[in-house]
Amino acid sequence: MSIEPSSPAPRPASARRRLLLAAGIAAALAAIVAAYFAGRAGVGAGAARPDSHVRIAGESEAGAEAAAAAAGPLPTPIKGGVLPAPGAPLKDHFAQLQARANAGDAGAATRLVRDLDRCARLRSTQWRNAGATEDLTRRSTEGMSAAQLRTYQALLEAMELRQQAQRQDQATCAGVDEAMLASLVPNIAQAARLGDEQARACYLERGPLYDARSLIRHPDGLRAYRGTAAALVEAGLAAGDWRVVDLLQQAYEPGSKSLLAGLLGADPLQHYRYLKLYRLGAEAHRADQLDRQLAAVATGLSPAQLAQGDAWAQNTLDAGFKGRSTDGTPPGWEACDF
Repeated sequence: MSIEPSSPAPRPASARRRLLLAAGIAAALAAIVAAYFAGRAGVGAGAARPDSHVRIAGESEAGAEAAAAAAGPLPTPIKGGVLPAPGAPLKDHFAQLQARANAGDAGAATRLVRDLDRCARLRSTQWRNAGATEDLTRRSTEGMSAAQLRTYQALLEAMELRQQAQRQDQATCAGVDEAMLASLVPNIAQAARLGDEQARACYLERGPLYDARSLIRHPDGLRAYRGTAAALVEAGLAAGDWRVVDLLQQAYEPGSKSLLAGLLGADPLQHYRYLKLYRLGAEAHRADQLDRQLAAVATGLSPAQLAQGDAWAQNTLDAGFKGRSTDGTPPGWEACDF
């Protein structure tokens, strides 16, 4: 079945203009002064090992093995041929990219997800840009100071860059139909299975909820998520993926309402272990915040559990995690930012 992309809920015109203008100013200033990274405290995990095996909440050992068998092993990625030129119309290459992705071509799967995601976002992007452009161009420069005029000029230039990017997306997405867009989540899952780290993080965090309208029409998407998520977690840990660690520490935290939390269930000890691992790999400027989080979690654990968690985190770090945990997971990082 095809789906219709969701439309933003209507807002009062004046409130909408204020919000859109604020969004445009924020985007432009970010482009002017460099990137703004907002984040979320993360956690770490280690290379796959027997004591890091992920189990689904409420599922027996036999049930877990049955689910894994039904999902099948993760496919072995293959390297395919040349991909279409950047910005090429997706409708002209969709069938070829889909066939290559289904056959295990990791590059084709990654490219297909990025293009589909751009096209799925295009309508909302057009709506936001149109409102921001209207509000900005209708502003009067009369009475502006020199500094305000420079800021206004920067906003105009940023607006033009956004419009250029939108025109490029329109060319890429021309002729893309609803059936193609409805394949986005399954293609994210396939790219994740083939080792795309961004797709893996997105699918673990959002799964079929990334396209709620498609999920309504295809509720079996939740069953697919249940069968695949544990294998993706293990693959991420084996690859030393700090993003997977961050998602796990949040999912295991009591009170978490994420999709992954619903799958795994709350577990204070697991939450502590992954948070400790993340802390061991963190940059110095994040240490105080993470230490406070660890101290809060530790109040509910016994000395023996804390010792076990500390040892596990250090051993896991030494076994396969490299780089700094906080580099790719700043506070508020977006798992589905393709």
